[in-house]
Amino acid sequence: MRSAYAAIAWTGLYVASKVHFALEGRLGVTGGPRVSPQSYQPFGPGEVALAQWANAACGLVVVVILLAGRLPLRGRWPRVVLSASHWVCTAAALVGAVGMLGGALLTDRGGAVFGGYCAVWAALLFLATRDLRRRAPRPSGRDLPSSSPQPSRRVPRPVERRPR
Repeated sequence: MRSAYAAIAWTGLYVASKVHFALEGRLGVTGGPRVSPQSYQPFGPGEVALAQWANAACGLVVVVILLAGRLPLRGRWPRVVLSASHWVCTAAALVGAVGMLGGALLTDRGGAVFGGYCAVWAALLFLATRDLRRRAPRPSGRDLPSSSPQPSRRVPRPVERRPR
């Protein structure tokens, strides 16, 4: 369970970085690759900040998914959807780690710090997802549909008294 809270805090760092960049109207992320001036050309006035606010919102969605994993959900479908959401977040962080670290190693653009950050993030998300599966309630006998008829309740017979 601690891993989920660590992943929430780690995601909070990403959100804070994106909010900071949005307020400054800059592209990129703390520890990420250098952003060339040509990267700003497709954006109109205010669109860079809007894009960064959208990235911050995506980080908040990850926080909400992690918090939802702490709720005592009943039923198979809520658990399946929540587990799938956790796996998607884990995969996204892992892809970010591979992309950033690979780009930093194979080119001179930088971004190794954010790649390392994403690797830790992916590990924390993986642990939170694993904990989610471990704490999922197991179905009890009452929760399972039964194909056999329910046992009948035995009604005790009155005891006959014999005359003496």
